[in-house]
Amino acid sequence: MKKLLLILPLFLFAFTSKYTPDLNNAVKNLSCSQTLHKKVFDICYSCSKKEPNAVAYMLTKKMETAYRYSRKGLYFHTDYSLPRNCRAYSNDYTHSGYDRGHHAPNAAFAYNRSIQKQTFLMSNISPQAKWLNRRYWAKVERLARYLAIKYGKAEVITGNCGSKGHLRENVNIPAYWYKIIYIPKTDKMLAFLAPNTNAGMKTAKIKKYQVSVDKIKNVCGF
Repeated sequence: MKKLLLILPLFLFAFTSKYTPDLNNAVKNLSCSQTLHKKVFDICYSCSKKEPNAVAYMLTKKMETAYRYSRKGLYFHTDYSLPRNCRAYSNDYTHSGYDRGHHAPNAAFAYNRSIQKQTFLMSNISPQAKWLNRRYWAKVERLARYLAIKYGKAEVITGNCGSKGHLRENVNIPAYWYKIIYIPKTDKMLAFLAPNTNAGMKTAKIKKYQVSVDKIKNVCGF
């Protein structure tokens, strides 16, 4: 049994999500060591990088206009559903200079406390530059929520690719973060690809890193 548990993370599976049916074809070649099905989002997890490759979720007007819980009292915690050799820990990030960046953002699921807690699992987290996380990426996340409210529904995939090195315990530092937003009502798709850096992120306009999905595929290689 122990040998089997060591071998399992080596198998790769193509990523699909029930929450983003219209985007599954866009990322059909994205490989996952593990696919984790949480309450309202799916995680394509990389054991070798100890972080998600991508996380898929759906936003709706009903979700985003419901009562909002604060994030007070929420803490990052290890996802023990992963094999031991795949897990990342919150203290891997301590004093690293990188934020614990959510793929499925807490603010998108603040209507439900138990789901909020799942967004703080380390299987949903990757190293993200401070000002990318707190300024530019926050704008992109707010846009996704706004579009869900305006059009009733939005399918979203957030991911990262590349490497700028590693934190403790070999946690990969992504070179890029991306987000793809699909609006079923209008059949429109928006995509963003930002370098994982602080440079210019405090003041960057949202259109600065708006790209085509093909650009993400070319840069990220899927």
